[in-house]
Amino acid sequence: MNIIYPMGLMAIFTLLYSVVVVVGRVKAMKKGHVSPKYFKEHVDDTPPSYVRKATRQWSNLYEVPVLFYAACAVILALRLDDQIFTYMAYIFVGLRVVQGYIHTTYNNINHRFMVFLFGLIIVLAIWIRLLLMV
Repeated sequence: MNIIYPMGLMAIFTLLYSVVVVVGRVKAMKKGHVSPKYFKEHVDDTPPSYVRKATRQWSNLYEVPVLFYAACAVILALRLDDQIFTYMAYIFVGLRVVQGYIHTTYNNINHRFMVFLFGLIIVLAIWIRLLLMV
């Protein structure tokens, strides 16, 4: 197993999620829910909930996952890649996908927080394990 695959899946998910953001923004402009001018500086208008949720989730994909990518890059550079790291990485990616689904659909804060927390714990565990191995 190779940790590069869950890294790649995370990157692909992030890039594909960009489509959700763009489609939502275009839909909001076409329906007149927000002015195209709003997206220039993000002022003077309030986009609909589906645009705000998708945009916030998309931003989330550039926050904690940065720590995931960094750990994976170090694991690869130090040739510490093993099944445990790979499974942990797949779990993290799966949790981020689930969090994205929750955030973009029914958005239950308790469900979203629990999934986020488990993902955070996985990244922390990856980093602790990595530091114990070097």
